[in-house]
Amino acid sequence: MSKPGRQIVEETPKPLTGALLSEFERNLDPKKRLTIPSAWRHALGSDYVYVMKEAGKPCLNIIPKGVFESRMEGLQEEALTDDDLNDVLESVGEDAELLEFDVQGRIRISDRLLAYANLKGTVVMKGAVRMARIWAPENVPQRTEVESENLRAAKRKLRF
Repeated sequence: MSKPGRQIVEETPKPLTGALLSEFERNLDPKKRLTIPSAWRHALGSDYVYVMKEAGKPCLNIIPKGVFESRMEGLQEEALTDDDLNDVLESVGEDAELLEFDVQGRIRISDRLLAYANLKGTVVMKGAVRMARIWAPENVPQRTEVESENLRAAKRKLRF
């Protein structure tokens, strides 16, 4: 016989439920908030998202909460015995933020990360399937013929 009462259920991160596709141009509002496209919010599968610097590129990555946390979970166990990995995790910790969407689907990225990617006014958000990138318009890389051939090869491999 079970006792009446509330059952406590731990919330587990939702996996990526869709792909982050396409390209969007948005403006930071006067409070420097960025509206994430509604299709992406649904694909992210959570009210939270991680934003972090992209090493070697003047842009920021938007990473789904479930994807980021599942990758970090395995690394944290390994880090117990690996000093180099601890250094890597420290760098990630310094360069990432967990942000919650407000009721209008906006996030407020810190001034420090906005400055890293030179994001002011208009920004370009480019889907990269499992994550997305946020660029200043003047920093968006142009697709080269080599990248176009890589896309053709990827489509063949994926049988698209």
